Amino acid sequence: MNLEEKKEVKSWYDKPRFVVNIVTLLLFGILVYSQSISSSSNLTGWELFRNIMNVNLLYVIILIYFVIIRFRVGKRYFNYCNVLLILLYFFVTMTSFLSIISSFDLLLFLVLLINLTLFIQMSHTFLRGTVSWKEFGMERSPFNEIKAGNYFVIVFVLSTLYLVINLISTGEFSGVVLTLFVSLYYIFFSRYIYLYSLYLDSIDKDKDNSGNFGEVKEKMVDSVNKVINEEKIDSFVDSTRDKIDEMIDDVSEKLEDLSGSQEAEPEEFILKETEIEVVKKKKKKKKKKKPTTENVGGGE
Repeated sequence: MNLEEKKEVKSWYDKPRFVVNIVTLLLFGILVYSQSISSSSNLTGWELFRNIMNVNLLYVIILIYFVIIRFRVGKRYFNYCNVLLILLYFFVTMTSFLSIISSFDLLLFLVLLINLTLFIQMSHTFLRGTVSWKEFGMERSPFNEIKAGNYFVIVFVLSTLYLVINLISTGEFSGVVLTLFVSLYYIFFSRYIYLYSLYLDSIDKDKDNSGNFGEVKEKMVDSVNKVINEEKIDSFVDSTRDKIDEMIDDVSEKLEDLSGSQEAEPEEFILKETEIEVVKKKKKKKKKKKPTTENVGGGE
């Protein structure tokens, strides 16, 4: 199997479009099923609408979000939609916190933890690469140390606990089904955020690779040239060392020859000196005056 084929063959939960479709269906199922429960209570149309706005307003807005991002307008203003979604979950988290203060309940506490985790996950994912990320100093946030996959695991565990506790405490079938839809929504919504964080990571890697390709290439060329130069230097040093050894041998031989010649020079000098003395003695004998007739007669 080729590398491209391996990239195309992904698990269903790793396909963003498929996960978005599941979240959309779950939100639609939550709204429809909750209203079916309310309609069985003999409520009027206005009361049903008010119930939607009060209880299911969060799911309505998120459903609109997932519908809008499928069109060109949503894709164009995708970052603004994400900011609105973060603000929405901020208010939802604060509402859950106030509900815990007024009356503590284990299910409400789990909902608070799930909403808080989703809010942190969204704010540290959707704001990446935006102006708000730099203005608020999000890169220094301690929550950046938590990996994106760990947020998904936390939401998965909390949602499972929420489902199990509801199954134990709720005896009605309608309540169990609605709780199942809500728990699955939490899990797949967190999965959607996780897949988007992976998408941002891939963009960052592409930018780093494209921006630093020249530097990487220069470093590779420098390292190769360094190795080649070291080999050249080693060969040059070896050849130079051989030449120096040869020169030393030649110089030593010449010095030996010169030392031999210098030892013979005194004998030659002595021989020349004796010859000079012999020549000088001969010249002295020639310079001696012979007796003339005048001197002989005068002597008589």
